[in-house]
Amino acid sequence: MTGLPRAPLAVFHQSDRVKATSLAGREPRLVVSFTGVGKPGARYQAEEFVRSSRQNGRNHVLFVSDTLRSWYNDPGLFEEILDVVGRYRQDHGITETVTFGNSMGGYGAIVFAGRLGAKSCLAISPQYSVDPAVVPEEERWKIYRERIVTFTRPPLADTLEPDCTYFVLHGGGKVERPHWSRFPVCPNLHHYIIGKVGHGVGKRLKSAGLINRVTECAIGVRPVALRRALGGELEFRRRSSRELV
Repeated sequence: MTGLPRAPLAVFHQSDRVKATSLAGREPRLVVSFTGVGKPGARYQAEEFVRSSRQNGRNHVLFVSDTLRSWYNDPGLFEEILDVVGRYRQDHGITETVTFGNSMGGYGAIVFAGRLGAKSCLAISPQYSVDPAVVPEEERWKIYRERIVTFTRPPLADTLEPDCTYFVLHGGGKVERPHWSRFPVCPNLHHYIIGKVGHGVGKRLKSAGLINRVTECAIGVRPVALRRALGGELEFRRRSSRELV
């Protein structure tokens, strides 16, 4: 992929449960990229969407990690992240916000989008919820889920806001069905099911050379172009009640 060389990440905020690193951009748009759980045993998660979110240096990017892997449920953690993003936006004169994320980060991208007033959100393989009372079929990530004392974050259907356009990509097959099948069908949610790749949608997009195009369409709020870009990777689309060009 061509473009600017990878710039060094600056630590913007770090506590015992939240780490945020940043890359400055030329324009007043901020992409908030929420990380997944990362490698087992690693203290911190690696930043994701590093190149694709920057758009060759146009955008500011803030990479946010819930280092407890609590799916933002740890009491007060949600508010801490809202404060971190708010400070970054104020420091840099941000006028437009977009959220990205994969897996746990995809859940974060959706759960924070409305509260941040995001224009759009791209969530790849997000969990609908990790609360066993909501999605009892889910058996993955037990080592982290069992540490969550109280589930303070709601199922994602309860977080969708009408002023944000959501792009959600899940893998087909039975592993991800308990999550994608619970998502509502609504005007501003564009939901795409990608082949039979299970949880590996992000890897499939990268190997197919599509990740830049997908992120570009999400930032530009272009669902029809995004669907066309997916092309042969698309198994089916859960229709929204309003189509945007």
